[in-house]
Amino acid sequence: MAARSRLPVTALLGTNMFFSGVTYAATLPYASLVGVDTLSLSPGWFATVMAIGSVLGTLVSLTLGYVSDKLPDRRLLVLITALSGVLAHGMIYAWPTQWSFTLAMALVMPIAGACYSQCFAYIRVYYVRHDPARADFMVTALRTVFTIAWIVVPPIAGWIAAEFSIFNVYLVSSLSHAAVGGIFALLMADRTTAVRMEPPQRAEGTSLLSSLALPLGTLAGLLGLVVMTAAMRILTFTVPLFIVTDLGGTVTDVGLYAGITAAIEAPCMLLLAYLTTLWSKETLLSAAGLVMALFIGLASLLTSLTMFYWLLLLNGLGTAALMSINIPYIQDAIKGRVGLSTSLMDVVAIAANLLGAMAFGLLTTGGNYRFTLMVGAGVAVFGAAIMAGGNWRRLGSRAVARA
Repeated sequence: MAARSRLPVTALLGTNMFFSGVTYAATLPYASLVGVDTLSLSPGWFATVMAIGSVLGTLVSLTLGYVSDKLPDRRLLVLITALSGVLAHGMIYAWPTQWSFTLAMALVMPIAGACYSQCFAYIRVYYVRHDPARADFMVTALRTVFTIAWIVVPPIAGWIAAEFSIFNVYLVSSLSHAAVGGIFALLMADRTTAVRMEPPQRAEGTSLLSSLALPLGTLAGLLGLVVMTAAMRILTFTVPLFIVTDLGGTVTDVGLYAGITAAIEAPCMLLLAYLTTLWSKETLLSAAGLVMALFIGLASLLTSLTMFYWLLLLNGLGTAALMSINIPYIQDAIKGRVGLSTSLMDVVAIAANLLGAMAFGLLTTGGNYRFTLMVGAGVAVFGAAIMAGGNWRRLGSRAVARA
């Protein structure tokens, strides 16, 4: 058993995940409003910026994931990615121009974006070493803390954006990245919190690629997750503009939308944790895609902001599944390589950002946000079909631990 730290590690990791959640919750609902509405980027330019960042982010995430399984101290990678977040969002706040937004989102945020998965890789390895029976539980519990940030922060960020400046949300995110970096700098001061999981040894005569191979069902599942998450990105980019232009709302309403969704997510995650004991992850993730499709499709037909808020029950349930069950699903993808497997979370997210940004740029050129949402609903159905089609033997079955 590894030596115990005198630091309150669980409390620090919980605080870390809260601030990690703040970095997303303070900025993600406002990205298209800042880029398109405030800085006057064309939808095509905004989409290109997000697409470039997604491509670079994929390369960075895979590289860091592979390296993290070989480093004696993976905490350093978290610190580096957190400081990149300080720089990227600090640039947008300090110099709110089209070019600072472009440079930050296309070149610096691809590094910062890996912070989320590197945090979870460290969490998984730490608890596997110190309390293996509770490792999966702690991953889920700390993901719930991340969700709490989404409950608390978006309404506050919306108020800040409305009363002061929308660019202040990037200051909040930059300071939160600094908090994440500070927590891991404190952990690095204690040698007992340095953890490493040895990757499996390759059999003699086998290649490196063979040890990293993914079963076809897993590949289909990952592709399905990419497509379903892309539908969520289309929703994320489009809904703020849809609320403001089609439903007559304000930036405060955008914050309420994100906060209400997160508030619904938290209890749904507890329900989903129970449902994973009854049905396979593939079943639940496929169902989540259909729930998201129903929400996005119905939202595209609305003219009332009040009715939109009621529909957020569906959004919270679908989002909870796609953002919580996906973590243990992805971490089991490559046996014995937690860092590399967890980096696939970033690959899924980044590929989804790329697809979502491209779709947003193409579909919103004429300013028709309703049609964009309708297409997003179709994308969600397609992703669910890929997940289900590639894993049809596991649909409706109980979860089985992967070898």
